[in-house]
Amino acid sequence: MNASADSGLTEGVSTPGREPVASARREQSVPAALRLFASIFQREVDERLLKEIETRRQELAGVLGGDPLAGLEPGNPGPAVEVLAVEYCRLFIGPHGHLPPVESVVRGEECFWGPSTEKVADFYRSAAMAPSSDRRELPDHISMELDCLALLEETDRHHEATVFAREHVLRWLPDLAQHVDRRSTVPFYRVWSAGLNMMLAELYGG
Repeated sequence: MNASADSGLTEGVSTPGREPVASARREQSVPAALRLFASIFQREVDERLLKEIETRRQELAGVLGGDPLAGLEPGNPGPAVEVLAVEYCRLFIGPHGHLPPVESVVRGEECFWGPSTEKVADFYRSAAMAPSSDRRELPDHISMELDCLALLEETDRHHEATVFAREHVLRWLPDLAQHVDRRSTVPFYRVWSAGLNMMLAELYGG
């Protein structure tokens, strides 16, 4: 599984005490899957990403437990991109009834840089991670948190990934998924959010 998202975080310095990877699947497939989920929720899906999903439709259906292109017309990416752009805006941008995929907001801190954001930023610093220069998302945006998990997994730091997932992602992702369930008019984001919840629960015991 190829990584699709531009990595939001990079490793600043080496970190001692890493445990060995449990399997080749975690070493290769898990980080790539996490980055693919990050790319789905980072911004509106573009034609390039949609074509990649269509190419790997059967494989991704096994990961998600549902059709990764649910509600879209196969082989016609142009109109599908437009549909998903409108849906992404409805769900995450606004102007009404939206919920940004940002931890501090979903957890009811009523601002875009709340206590949760500070804690996530502190974790990145303690784990020797630095945001990529071309990324502008908040530290606690879902795409950044998933990129954090991906980097931890691919550098053999599953224990740290588990701690981060349990203290952050798993505490607010279910609420975001409920919002997607209620607000979505196309099944696409429902399938992807449910698949992400399922994967993280399996990986980190949520």
